[in-house]
Amino acid sequence: MKLKLNLKDKILKKQRWIEKIRENREGKQAMKPITNEQYLLHALMNNISDSIYFKDKENRFVMVNRAKAEHSGVTSKDMIGKTDFDFLPKEIARQSFADDHYVMEYGRPIIDKVEEIIHLNKTKHWVSVTKVPWYDKEGEIIGTIGITRDITERKKAEEALLKSQQEFISLFNSSPEALVYEDLDGTILNINPRFTELFGYTLKEIKGRNIDEGMIHPPDKIEEGKKLTRRLEYSNYETIRKKKDGTLFPVSISVSRVMLDGKLQGAIGMYRDITERKQDEQLHQVLYNISKATNSAISLDQLYPLIHQELGSIIDTTNFYIALVDEKEDKVFFPYHVDEKDDNFPIGKFSTTNTLTTYVIKTGKPLLNDNNQYKEMVAQGILTPMGTTTDKSIWLGVPLKVEDRVIGAMVVQSYTNPELYSEKDIGLLEFVSSQVATAHERKRTEERIRYLSFHDALTGLYNRAYFEEELERYNFPRYYPLSIMMVDINGLKVINDTFGHHEGDRLLQHFASLLNSISRKGDVIARVGGDEFAILLPSTTAEQVHDFHERIRKICEEDSIKPIYLRSSISLGYATQKGEYQNTEALLKEADKKMYKDKNVTR
Repeated sequence: MKLKLNLKDKILKKQRWIEKIRENREGKQAMKPITNEQYLLHALMNNISDSIYFKDKENRFVMVNRAKAEHSGVTSKDMIGKTDFDFLPKEIARQSFADDHYVMEYGRPIIDKVEEIIHLNKTKHWVSVTKVPWYDKEGEIIGTIGITRDITERKKAEEALLKSQQEFISLFNSSPEALVYEDLDGTILNINPRFTELFGYTLKEIKGRNIDEGMIHPPDKIEEGKKLTRRLEYSNYETIRKKKDGTLFPVSISVSRVMLDGKLQGAIGMYRDITERKQDEQLHQVLYNISKATNSAISLDQLYPLIHQELGSIIDTTNFYIALVDEKEDKVFFPYHVDEKDDNFPIGKFSTTNTLTTYVIKTGKPLLNDNNQYKEMVAQGILTPMGTTTDKSIWLGVPLKVEDRVIGAMVVQSYTNPELYSEKDIGLLEFVSSQVATAHERKRTEERIRYLSFHDALTGLYNRAYFEEELERYNFPRYYPLSIMMVDINGLKVINDTFGHHEGDRLLQHFASLLNSISRKGDVIARVGGDEFAILLPSTTAEQVHDFHERIRKICEEDSIKPIYLRSSISLGYATQKGEYQNTEALLKEADKKMYKDKNVTR
């Protein structure tokens, strides 16, 4: 599949003229806004030869691909917001409306309905129409999705074959599709040049053999082929077939009867290579699955292996990693990596590290690099040798971009097959990488927002709201005795007034690190006020919390931090709920009261 590098620019341009059309539509109900995912889908649709379109509940075209517009004799933008009545005769448009209503009303698809279409410009086409319900994220039907395949040439070929044997032979040999002529038992009588081109067999090699003996069938498809031969009637079937060299590939098979002088003579099998279409479908599915994952509740750590798995369905990802750059901290790191030879992916200094990965990030351009190219770049001083390579290595990396900003790179590589990746894979991986980069940024932003909602920005400890939620959650018999400790830093205001708030912030951050260093894994530590901290200690007796109380006081007194005014002077108080349910507010008040009592003593 050939993917153009300026895909994003085309999507933005498409968005602008659709918005303009929406603004100029007078006296009509406004259409629902089109999402970024639909723009991506529209760009993908334009690379497919079948007509594809989306209609809303009012049967208006919301999105059409280039093939659909060309078949209708207009441009894509001229179709948006209009209905079939604008492009088809009334009877045909009325039938189309009825089909759309059936699909939306009953939620049932219409599959491969063959009909003749006459456009307003009098052009006629035979088409195979498939219509399916269009669902929103909540599972509600919001319209229909239609796929129309022009089968005019096939219908013409079938009619011509029935006219005369001479015309049959001419059309047979010149057909752009691979054709095989077989008798009633499946014995091959003739094949056309395209069949030889597609499967690799000449007429001399294959004539007189049975179509179902396994020449073009994988072992698990032989019985399937025999069933198609026995039926000997028109059908349109998608499956897998085999070339002479053993290569498996997806095909669409059409079978048509051959009638001469009113008698059934055999059948014509038509084979169409649908590899490119299947790749398009697979790519669309990958992008959909990644997009769906990014809108779910999974974390970035869960998202990375899912991206790895999805990419593995369209390209070899035996060795795969994602690299991210933090230019503020001048580092490049690898949050996800799978490598069969090298598990060492250290954090590097971005400004001075010159590897293939940093080269892609710094240039913002994709790179396909074999071992010879790698050695040449090392010899020129562009790269510094790092990691594992072999004489048969091939490396392919693309930048992860959010708008014009490069946030990292996505890489696949092989140590054993230098032909595994090619130039065409660059466009494929680059197309997917834009979705991956957007997904990563969205998830990173979500996690940052979630973190800030539960944490104090200065110290990194939990905030008061989260502490109070946790206090209620732990107020349960299985965590009794439940203890709370309140801690206040004495003299913070004096430090702020004397040395500046930045020094007071340093004191708070240092004290938070002290608390983290001596607390247990299950303890909940929070900054609940300007100079006040709270610690929740589940399953902790009064004696144990007293010991913890003394450890905190001792570590503060022995702290050797410089300057000395950053040594924490603290007041402490604690309370323990020993066995029966106690209002958490009362527990907090008791600990707070003891803390202020200690503050009065220590002044």
